[in-house]
Amino acid sequence: MILRCFAVAFCVAQAVMAVSAQDDDITSANNAAYRDFDFVAGTKTLFYDDFSTDLLKWKVIEHDKADDVEPPGVRTLDGNEGMWFKLPRRGLFYPLNIKALPQAFTIEFDMWADSDKMSEMESGLILSIVSNKVKKDEYSFVFDANPQIQLDVHPSAELLYCQATKENYDGERLLDRKDVRHGWMPGKVHRISISRQASHVKLYVDHKKFLDLPNGLPINTTYTLLLATSLWGDGLFVSNVKVAEIVSPPKSATHIFTTNAIYFRPNSAVIKPESWPALRSAATLINATQKNITILGHTDSDGSEADNLRLSKQRAESVKAFLVQNFGINESRLIAEGMGEAQPIDNNATAEGKANNRRVEFISR
Repeated sequence: MILRCFAVAFCVAQAVMAVSAQDDDITSANNAAYRDFDFVAGTKTLFYDDFSTDLLKWKVIEHDKADDVEPPGVRTLDGNEGMWFKLPRRGLFYPLNIKALPQAFTIEFDMWADSDKMSEMESGLILSIVSNKVKKDEYSFVFDANPQIQLDVHPSAELLYCQATKENYDGERLLDRKDVRHGWMPGKVHRISISRQASHVKLYVDHKKFLDLPNGLPINTTYTLLLATSLWGDGLFVSNVKVAEIVSPPKSATHIFTTNAIYFRPNSAVIKPESWPALRSAATLINATQKNITILGHTDSDGSEADNLRLSKQRAESVKAFLVQNFGINESRLIAEGMGEAQPIDNNATAEGKANNRRVEFISR
């Protein structure tokens, strides 16, 4: 009887695990909408923070220290992986090592909102791409007159809106705004993606494009990044913040594509849905050649060499299976191999270097 009960419990646990894996897998019905996601992540990581080192990489200036407001800081979130930065209710914060942004870059991060504590009033999370002549610690997103664009991502129980505004001077500040009633799913982690190429600025929430501004940054100057909050409510969290430069890959007769924008769950070969654009680019380039392709998975140096070798092989196999299933590439043309941590292209002593080393290469042969 005991053995039978254990067997039933084991089967139930296996079923729950299977459902969870299916929900997280990129090929599940929940993530199929990402097929039309046209955001393309930058390829050279300039800044990365999963908050495993607390807030050492940030300057945080809290403007509201009320007793009934949970202070900013790094903590876990029930039911979610990793560490999360609980944003100040009202405050200013910025990455310490971003002094100047390139002409073409992307910003990506995961965002979670306690919708019961959020309000449609005032701001959400404001990301300001602002002239680097700004005095950062004195910055005000209401009054600053430096060339800039402010991108406000504002979730609440009733409304998700994203809006873009420009620097404060005479005339209309609002550039664009999109509202979606009940557009933020409570309890769910949402992915925010932003790209800037010269004057063109775009913002996505998950797979949906909310803002597309061809002339969002009309003034050709050097910009930096500042973030701010002025919440009527409270309860915004972010994690896995990545800023990357958009650079052209080096020319090679054999390396047809290299990307660090195929994302996996931590210590797993499960592909995350925001990986669709990189996988689609790989498939396009593979279909353009008649040659066979070796898919090489690479990891950073965290963990043991043996574990990293095994994980990189599993991730390469996941990519291969995805390409066969979703783009009709003949399986016989693809070979999946894992390189583990053996071939770093950047310094594994930094979070940014590790992010660059976690990559997938596609080599023709």
